[in-house]
Amino acid sequence: MPASIRHITAVFFLVIAITIAISNEKYPEFPLKSTAAHESSTGAPGELTCAQSGCHEISKIVRDDTTNALLFFDADSTYGDSMEGVTLRVRKEDCKKFGFQIVCLDTLMKNVGSWVLLNKERVQMQSADFSVPGANGRKYLTHTYKGTIPQSTGEIFWEFSWLPPLNGYKGAVTFYVMTNCTNNDNTNSGDALYASKHTLRHQSSPTFISEEKKNQIISFQTTQGSWSLPLPMEERMTSLEICDLSGKYISCTWESKNKSEIEISLENQRFHGLAIIKMSMQSGLLLKKAVFFHD
Repeated sequence: MPASIRHITAVFFLVIAITIAISNEKYPEFPLKSTAAHESSTGAPGELTCAQSGCHEISKIVRDDTTNALLFFDADSTYGDSMEGVTLRVRKEDCKKFGFQIVCLDTLMKNVGSWVLLNKERVQMQSADFSVPGANGRKYLTHTYKGTIPQSTGEIFWEFSWLPPLNGYKGAVTFYVMTNCTNNDNTNSGDALYASKHTLRHQSSPTFISEEKKNQIISFQTTQGSWSLPLPMEERMTSLEICDLSGKYISCTWESKNKSEIEISLENQRFHGLAIIKMSMQSGLLLKKAVFFHD
């Protein structure tokens, strides 16, 4: 073998070794195969599944059972013209590590809407596999290294948001989901894949501005520390509480800035995800939907 070829070969393997070493040092508890799902592997029409793409070729796929739960903030089967909060929850007894991939398609099997990340440590965006023609132009969400670890034994959830299309499309949209429940033995055997799909139909926003504003999700960037929240005209607020989707209260403080605005601060500046703001007004209880996100 010529010296130049030997030199190139040695450099090639050195680069691979350094890459693996850096990754293992940064994320020692996560093998490289847990970086994300293989591109275009939700099993949606025109693409592959994780069992076909080479990641988990000997794993079985279970379709449409109760392992996957895609929970929408509005808790119905419709979407409007504003951002839709989404939680993907997976429950599987004895599962040590989880993964997922999701895509949203219109009735022509084209990508529809766009994704909004709430926590980049656990969820990341992903493009289509260029070698799968049917997936051209589709945009996905999938797990990260840190997003594979369950929050409690046998259960995990990921939170994100979906923005409806801005091109005037008002037809049905379908979310195709593939999740992976693994035994964490660093092989592609002994794992189970769960496929599901969830369809929403468009519902026009209310005509009255007051109703439209009531249904909007308020966005808060966590690094700002405190946020201003407008109040209904000529309404006095007596108390305020914030809770997450599980009903757990989030410690916060608030104070009036003027007759039509209050300022809110969270004790835990690292909180992220979807929440409900409960405001006790003179006229009764007022609920606001909010999403807290990192940079």
